[in-house]
Amino acid sequence: MRKKLYSTSLLLVTLKIFGQGAMSPVEIKSPQSYAFEKYGNIPVNLYTGSIDLRIPIASIGEKGLDISATLVYDSSGFIPHKKSDAAGVNWSLIAGGRITRNLNRIPDEYVGSPTTLGGNPYDTGKDLHGFLKGVKTNPSTNTQAYNLYGGTGNTDGQLWWWMGPSANGYEGTPDSFSFNAMGLSGKFIIGNDGNVLVESNDPNIRVDISQMAIYGGRNFCTPPVSKITIKDGQGNQYIFGGDLSKYEISYSYSTDPASSHPFFQGYPMISSFSLSKIIFANNKEINFTYEEGTLNDNFCNLVPWTNAHNNEKLLSLETYNQDGARVDEWRNCPGGVSCGYEMSSGGSNTITYILLKKSILKSIRYLDDEIKINYIDAGYPIKQDKLTSQFFNEWLIDNIETYHNNTPLKKTQFSYDHLGGTFKRPFLKSIKDLKTDQIYSFEYNKTTTLPAYYTKGIDHWGYWNGKDTNVSLAPFDTYNATTGDYTLNNTFRDANPQKYDVALLSKVIYPTKGYSIFEYEPQFYGKRVERISSSLFLPTLTNNSGLAGGARIKKIFNYAENGVLSTEKEYRYTTTLNGSSNSGILMNWPRYFYYIEMSGSSMVQKLMIKTSSNVQQNSLDSYNVGYSKVFEIDKNKGYIEHNFTTYETHPDLLNPDPTNTRQYMTGYTNFVPLNLYKNFKNLYGVDKSILRGKPLNQKYFSQSDLVNPIKVVNYEYYDNMDYNPNNSKDNNNYVSINHLTGYWVQGYRKFMNSAPVKKITTTDYLNNAALNSYQEFFYNSSRHLNLVEEKSTYTDGAILSKKYQYPEDVRHGNQAQQNIPPYQSTPYMVGKNMVGIPLITSNYKNNIFQNRQQVIFDYNPSSTLALPKSSIQYFEDQTITTPNNGYGSAIVPNPNYGITTISYDQYNSTGNLQQYTTKEGIPTAIVWGYNQTQPIAKIEGATYAQVSNLTTAIINASNDDNADTALGNPKENDLLTALDTFRANTALAGYQITTYSYDPLIGVRSITPPSGIREIYIYDTANRLKEVRDVNGNILNSYEYHYKP
Repeated sequence: MRKKLYSTSLLLVTLKIFGQGAMSPVEIKSPQSYAFEKYGNIPVNLYTGSIDLRIPIASIGEKGLDISATLVYDSSGFIPHKKSDAAGVNWSLIAGGRITRNLNRIPDEYVGSPTTLGGNPYDTGKDLHGFLKGVKTNPSTNTQAYNLYGGTGNTDGQLWWWMGPSANGYEGTPDSFSFNAMGLSGKFIIGNDGNVLVESNDPNIRVDISQMAIYGGRNFCTPPVSKITIKDGQGNQYIFGGDLSKYEISYSYSTDPASSHPFFQGYPMISSFSLSKIIFANNKEINFTYEEGTLNDNFCNLVPWTNAHNNEKLLSLETYNQDGARVDEWRNCPGGVSCGYEMSSGGSNTITYILLKKSILKSIRYLDDEIKINYIDAGYPIKQDKLTSQFFNEWLIDNIETYHNNTPLKKTQFSYDHLGGTFKRPFLKSIKDLKTDQIYSFEYNKTTTLPAYYTKGIDHWGYWNGKDTNVSLAPFDTYNATTGDYTLNNTFRDANPQKYDVALLSKVIYPTKGYSIFEYEPQFYGKRVERISSSLFLPTLTNNSGLAGGARIKKIFNYAENGVLSTEKEYRYTTTLNGSSNSGILMNWPRYFYYIEMSGSSMVQKLMIKTSSNVQQNSLDSYNVGYSKVFEIDKNKGYIEHNFTTYETHPDLLNPDPTNTRQYMTGYTNFVPLNLYKNFKNLYGVDKSILRGKPLNQKYFSQSDLVNPIKVVNYEYYDNMDYNPNNSKDNNNYVSINHLTGYWVQGYRKFMNSAPVKKITTTDYLNNAALNSYQEFFYNSSRHLNLVEEKSTYTDGAILSKKYQYPEDVRHGNQAQQNIPPYQSTPYMVGKNMVGIPLITSNYKNNIFQNRQQVIFDYNPSSTLALPKSSIQYFEDQTITTPNNGYGSAIVPNPNYGITTISYDQYNSTGNLQQYTTKEGIPTAIVWGYNQTQPIAKIEGATYAQVSNLTTAIINASNDDNADTALGNPKENDLLTALDTFRANTALAGYQITTYSYDPLIGVRSITPPSGIREIYIYDTANRLKEVRDVNGNILNSYEYHYKP
């Protein structure tokens, strides 16, 4: 009986450890989600060896607000397992935005049953809560969570580790989230106290997860309503999620759903949240809609199949394959008298089937303007498995339309070639503006014969290596059982130097008929980050060189429309200009094999695990090789030497976190190799990746002297652990993670700060003399993490500096008007997170005060807007100190020394300025038309009250012009007549009047200044300004455009 109990407990231990190993579940996301994650979080271009090709497709909005849809191309290589995005292989449409999740063990919002063993769809053992559920119930500090002895973590001393009390135990590894929306990008993670920590270039971003659903259960398809709101430092809100159409969810099955109709047994975790709405600080909104379909409540069980097939635009069937081998051997020798022996072995080849519910952007609307994205059935699937009988066809972008007042203004048609032979895929052939007939065309390398989606002919990083006859994914190693070191040489997973450019873009033909040709080369590297015995299996940079999967750009040839070569650029990724040593650093060296021996007082166990997957996540959402040096050679014109920060200049900090470990399963005491087993799921230091891929310096060389640079630019950066010496926000902005690896738990810190530029030094070489200039950036406020000072030192020694003060600098009480005016709106601005707006700018030269500008905001309770009230200028450095009032004293300008240069007297309900007054006391009224989106008249010398009763006709005429869809736009003539009548009104005699008319989404059509001599603005078929004419048709200015490749 003892032996039976012993074997059962040992089996639990082994299953738990095996559950931590390489055969953990793989996250499957759509190409759209990977694209948002990749383009939001990694450096593009020379550091990664990729091209930066972006093609604008559609745009709406107004001045200062660009709402666009843009095509981007990923030139990293061909991954057979990656299905195409909706714009074709390696193309992505970046429009709207997403929050994507990287799952770490258990979803943050999962509600478990911590006192129960089993039942957790993501983990063996206790059915622990997710991290968010846990910290909401039992929050802690990050220092408590970091302490593995007497801190937040707990253990039973035999099998389990959890956070918090046993009855509400939760996992210790929060998920990480990436966001990318209209230029706003970064990452966030939930902290130990339940607050959200953010890493972004905007230090004022706040993430509100109060509406993120926390739920448990299994075997259902639709999660509860869940929203995440991000606020930037300007007070704008970005709202993600809210209903099923705005979620991406993957449902996994252990068998082919086509053969057995297996019911979904898992947990419907939202893997990405799509952007649903932006609410700007002025209360204007952008709304995003997504394909809803007709999915029933039971759709993830695929019963009936007809419901799924009726919604195949929203669904995709995916697979991932894991295989390898495993051998376990146990000996039980109680008291050393007799021994029990058990052994098990076997190969593993596991196919997991995924039903992916996608979130498909349908339209973007802002006021009267809209972008619509229409899709088309490709007519065939990319089959996820060779034996399956059910699959969904691919869907592609058919066209993108731009509307104003529901009237079409532009339509861009997409066309595709379906290439690859038996296993064809869609390749974007052209995009054509149907209004102007302007067309981009595309050609590709080596697309005649492509492999199956499920091929095992892939290299270590998931790129195709052509060995499609492979039947295994886990190659054999040369392994040292004593040290745990291994080698991977001449395996069937090696990269193929002949396949690097398969299916990659080779040519772009521009609307002018000029074109660019792209030439690639294999990704050779000179060093790599490995975990080896001499580094205690912690990451270390070695001098091992080799070939990684994928491609890097080698040359770009740009031709004019007449076919003449205009420029030729070559890129060399070497440590010297004419050398052969590669500058690349490989960040991901694979490990397929573990062999561990362990023993206790009466037990001996040997464990061998060998496994691999055909999905390599890092190649999908990040990069594998970063280049420390790239030479950009412009033929016959000189070259630029680019140097970048890398793992060599900014390695992870490996002290003290990797030593903050505890063996929480105590049945074994002797392990060989010990450090390998401690790194079974890796030990981590402080992540410094945010400091990599940044420019370190650039050296410019002329063609006449390829040795001595004519200019050098050097960059320095702040450290992401502590860049503000006067503020504890940054050095405490980390979450302590409790991470299970082998029989150990590690506590390590994940910092969530940015790493802004600290200093830029520019050296120009003129007549053998070095002329230095400097730019320095200071973040040293005790109240926030904004930029406080910019200092520029010029070659003549002059030093100019700008110092900034923000709402949190001048806030000194909730009733500020009772103390030091004029800061009544400051508490509101802080409450609305409008804390990244500089209110006061002070200018100095050689440390001597020059002048100071201040913008005073005013809060309007009826509109709930905080808007500029006045601009004040100071020429004397006179300040006062505010009362404390619980916020600390602030040094602010003395209002007695200020000169009001302009006052903003009146706004309409949407925040448009209707009247301002100059320092001379002259008012100016502004009349807004086109449904309150454009100024149509400016009357200098009048107040808005004096003219408002005269504006009805021109406002109505502009609204009619805004809605006019007739050929020739006859309503514009009616507007011009109304404007002329307005100008001639005797009640306005003596005022200086300027009037305007517009074309929606294009620009101003006419400006009539006080002189009455109207200027007409004429645009070409691409909506670009072509000519400026006077009222008699005479050309005043003309413009020509040429495409720059």
